[in-house]
Amino acid sequence: MVKSAIFGFVISLVICLLLIKFSKWGGFGVDEIKSGPQKFHDKPTPRVGGVGIFMGFAVAVVELYWVANNKELLLFLLAGVPTFLGGLVEDLTHKVSPKVRLFLALFAGFFVVWLLKASVGYIAFPVLGRLDFPLWFSWIFTIFAIAGVTNSINIIDGYNGLASMVSIMILLGLFYVSYKLNDKLLMQLSLILIFSIAGFFIWNFPFGSIFMGDGGAYFVGFSIATISVLLVDRHRSVSVWFPFLLVIYPVFETLFSIYRKKFLRGISPDQPDGLHLHMLIYKRVVKFLFNESSQQYKVFRNSSTSPFLWFLTGLSVIPAILFWNNTNMLFLFCLIFIAIYLYLYFSIATFKTGRFLRFLKGQ
Repeated sequence: MVKSAIFGFVISLVICLLLIKFSKWGGFGVDEIKSGPQKFHDKPTPRVGGVGIFMGFAVAVVELYWVANNKELLLFLLAGVPTFLGGLVEDLTHKVSPKVRLFLALFAGFFVVWLLKASVGYIAFPVLGRLDFPLWFSWIFTIFAIAGVTNSINIIDGYNGLASMVSIMILLGLFYVSYKLNDKLLMQLSLILIFSIAGFFIWNFPFGSIFMGDGGAYFVGFSIATISVLLVDRHRSVSVWFPFLLVIYPVFETLFSIYRKKFLRGISPDQPDGLHLHMLIYKRVVKFLFNESSQQYKVFRNSSTSPFLWFLTGLSVIPAILFWNNTNMLFLFCLIFIAIYLYLYFSIATFKTGRFLRFLKGQ
């Protein structure tokens, strides 16, 4: 398992390096400098890092399949192909609409239910107890949940190291509980994906030599969602709130974004804007930390945004790991996280962060 994971890391690392070098010659999958609410880089940069992640994962999974002869490994990989290809075509052409990408994520979720025969069959609440779903509803719920998490990783993919490290942190939580339950398949999938993302992360953070792109973000999001579904489906001792708390940052960012756009701004939820939490931190918090005329400001402003969100993610991942089988505690920490997120968001949005910013600068 470790050997396969290292193999995936090397493949991802090398492919990302080749893509960086090749982009200088042929402009392959390059994101040009353009104005827009979600453009924060200052030089043309390849946005096809997802190719390295996917290929590192795919080659390692196939290699492990020949050793372990577990067809679930190949079925998992096959189920994730639609999301990766849809995102990759968007990276290369910019002509795949959000609705088409959502459909492909739903299609991939259907593959999970059909090929892997896994679904979330219940939900539990403090006091109210457990509610079992009819089979047809569990399939629909699972398909939409996978599509939602798949899209949420793409939503937070905006700054160097943000989506990749958040994903690694989430996958470490999934790996830990899989290890506790001695689920070898899920340990293998989690560890290989962690190492494949790490191969990309080296080139992405802090200097942003390559971006994950939609192909990478969608595939990583799909993989996190599917491992979560498999974990809950295979082990009823795992609370359904465990994977939800793990992914609550990107998922709540997505839900809050939909609410903000549709009900507060009166625009379509699929229209990009510059008001995500990570963008506000970039514009109003990180900006305060550097002299705008300094070289450090130009080089590190983008990458300095991500550690704030890594810390925020830790506020959900750590309690999720500690209380992975305790529904009451997991539900409580979900509410606590949402309260913290909303407090931070509106504090930054309304410029009520002066004391915090002075603390960061040591004043």
